[in-house]
Amino acid sequence: MHPLPRSLEPLPEESLVSYMLRLGHRLGLSPLHLIRAAGWIKDGANPNHFPGSLLLDLPSPQIDAFARLTGQTAREVSALTLAQWRDRYPPIARSLPDLGRLMRPDAWLYVGSPRFCPSCLAGDGTRVQQLHGGPWLKLWHLPIIFACTEHRTYLEAECPHCGQPHDTLGPLLQRANDHTLHPAQCRWTVNTAAPRRKSFACAGRLDHLTTSARDQPQPTADIIRFQKSLRDRLESPTRTTDTSEYFTDLRLATALINATWPHSRDLLDADIAERIDANSRKLQDSPSRRHNQQVHDTPPRDPIACGALLVAADRLLSRDDLPDLISDLTRAAFGSPSSRTSWAVLYDRHKSDCSERLRQVAEPVTRTFPQVSGVRRGTRGPLRSGYQPEHIPAFLEPDWYQRYLARCAGSEVKSVRRAAAVRLVQWAKGGTYDDAAEFLGITPVQTHLLTGRETRRSAWTRCNPLEVDNALRALASELQARRQPPIDYRRRRQALHEWVLSIDSWEALFNELPSVRTQTRTRTDDRKRQDASVFIWTLVTRGEHLFAPRPLEAAQPTEIQQEWAARRNTAWFQFSRADPLRHYADLRYVLAKYAQQLAREIDAAAGPRPPARTRDHSTLRR
Repeated sequence: MHPLPRSLEPLPEESLVSYMLRLGHRLGLSPLHLIRAAGWIKDGANPNHFPGSLLLDLPSPQIDAFARLTGQTAREVSALTLAQWRDRYPPIARSLPDLGRLMRPDAWLYVGSPRFCPSCLAGDGTRVQQLHGGPWLKLWHLPIIFACTEHRTYLEAECPHCGQPHDTLGPLLQRANDHTLHPAQCRWTVNTAAPRRKSFACAGRLDHLTTSARDQPQPTADIIRFQKSLRDRLESPTRTTDTSEYFTDLRLATALINATWPHSRDLLDADIAERIDANSRKLQDSPSRRHNQQVHDTPPRDPIACGALLVAADRLLSRDDLPDLISDLTRAAFGSPSSRTSWAVLYDRHKSDCSERLRQVAEPVTRTFPQVSGVRRGTRGPLRSGYQPEHIPAFLEPDWYQRYLARCAGSEVKSVRRAAAVRLVQWAKGGTYDDAAEFLGITPVQTHLLTGRETRRSAWTRCNPLEVDNALRALASELQARRQPPIDYRRRRQALHEWVLSIDSWEALFNELPSVRTQTRTRTDDRKRQDASVFIWTLVTRGEHLFAPRPLEAAQPTEIQQEWAARRNTAWFQFSRADPLRHYADLRYVLAKYAQQLAREIDAAAGPRPPARTRDHSTLRR
């Protein structure tokens, strides 16, 4: 590879495609010829293919090769791509090829057909720009750039001569092998039905303001200020994460407005609402739309409508009543909170990239009920500090429940206490909801209450998810600020893993009971010892009896296991009922005293009493 005899200096904020168009125009070479000369086309690849990934980032070997070819530095070549914003603008990273996967441009990235400013394409009057045109800016590939702040005008979305492109799809560069066109001429093919060799480009000049363009409304001062603020976020010294989260929030807020239209119309100014309404009707009438979710997540090609929608989304995100607002919008548009609406599916895809504030708002209105299923969902980072996941019992403390959740849980006491514990652990630990449930010893196969879409839907419709979520966050704030040493419930669960009362302990406890003046003999066999052990386990670990270990039962023959399992709920009812029989009231008293002592031993790291040997199945009698 030999360096080119002549080259060009890149212009500020110029894209790689723009530089190749202007350099090729100076040398009388096509853009495709330039990337062939740089060795960017691999053997066996499509010789006419101009990969869109070249716009996003370049590997070091390609950067070095192009730098040698054009006489630039590696930094200058890299600056022609969008790589500098990949950590600030998530759609760039989402569009990069990965492990052999072909590039699939994100909906919020105009790879093949950027919008443009005719005045910028006309150049600044210098000789080189008079000859070869002004730059196609990298920023124009981002839908968040809808206006030129220098010339205070909206960008153009299509060629005024042929009306193309009709959408945002297409290769990175049209007619890449054509060396006859000026960089500011339209390269779209106009007679697409003709054979390739007989087709020709539109060739209309894009750097001339047409009469229709002059008649278009101009952006207001507020719109220009907002556009500058979006540009500043890409370059600002603030944390990269803050910028990335903001653009994800803006994307989700835009989709929410689209998905809930026209219910969201009342939130907007009349002129902005009119623009969005026109775009919404256009999308609904489009025969090419395939999925509602895809439509809602596609920014308008029309720069005026796009700017109006982004302004509305930014204002929506800045409102203090955002939680109530999103809840009202989703209920009005979809009937009730659901994880199956188009916006909920989209939120689930991007929630790991959005801000914590939006996650806190969106979580309760995008779930019918917190799900624990065999399907692993995307992980997330911890949202809370100040309490640890081991400080949360598997079945929310009754006092916590009564003070924070009872008023908004409806009749779903057990489901809400269980789900609240899992959510608190997830906030502190991070990861998936399934991970948090497993941490607490809750697995889907252990109870039907944690699985089944209809069960979850029924439970959630009897609760107000937003109220539950707000109450749970208030509880989390209390846990962060508490001064007393917290209880390590995880240590207690681990200490009592596969635990059961020994025969000697069971006999000693039973002998503490007062005399029972009844003709009915009281059963004291292994099944009752197992039930008593489960009751103690629930007191020590603050867990549900459904998830307690049952080693004695597991050691029985299959038919005995089935018999014991059938009587679990009956036995638990006797232990937990508000008005127990005299015998069970006395038994609960001595078991509770034993549980308190056992908990003190575990918390003091002394460990529990040795577990009973499960092969000992002797039966005790009074």
